[in-house]
Amino acid sequence: MNKIKVFISSLKEKITVKQLIGYIITFICFIFCIAIAVEAISASTKNRPPRFFGISISYVPTASMEPTIMAGEYIMFTKTSFEDVENGDIIVYKSSRDMYIVHRIVEVHDEYLITKGDNNLYQDNEKIYPNMVYGKYVTTVGILSIFSGGINKGVVFFLLMMVLVVMIGMQVASIVIKSKTEEINKNAEEEKKKMLDELRMEILQEELEKQKNNENEDA
Repeated sequence: MNKIKVFISSLKEKITVKQLIGYIITFICFIFCIAIAVEAISASTKNRPPRFFGISISYVPTASMEPTIMAGEYIMFTKTSFEDVENGDIIVYKSSRDMYIVHRIVEVHDEYLITKGDNNLYQDNEKIYPNMVYGKYVTTVGILSIFSGGINKGVVFFLLMMVLVVMIGMQVASIVIKSKTEEINKNAEEEKKKMLDELRMEILQEELEKQKNNENEDA
């Protein structure tokens, strides 16, 4: 127990509260980036929109939902189920052609849904069954409109990894700088102590010389 207390005490002396918070934030960001990377890779492998905490953001390349959703816009949609949607909702579903479609529900039946694009003349040909429903539209994400043509998944993964590397690098640099600073301060203290010891020795030697001279004069 004593050894553990000494170890914890030494850690407290070496790591400040600010540094500890920095390490915790870096660790959380590291886990978050890993989770995003894993989900992005999994979504790319399975050819589906990535989903984080039940929320997805996806690019809409066609004009089938104009003017509600313009071609080239990004939309946010949440995870949903067949039972939680109703007539008039805009949903994202996986078609029989293995494509994800964003259309509005125009008919609700016990076992399936009928959808249609707001800008299309006719309803969709296929029935939407429960296992095909992927999400429900929430809003467009205007800030992402600068990425015309869609965001390349490889670029997103690269940027996430770059952010992670930079954050880890900053923490490593902070630890190295702290270590070097402590080493410099320690050397400075040792040098200072050495100089004081030498000065004390010189003063002591002078005092001894004076005392010796005084004894010789008295003799």
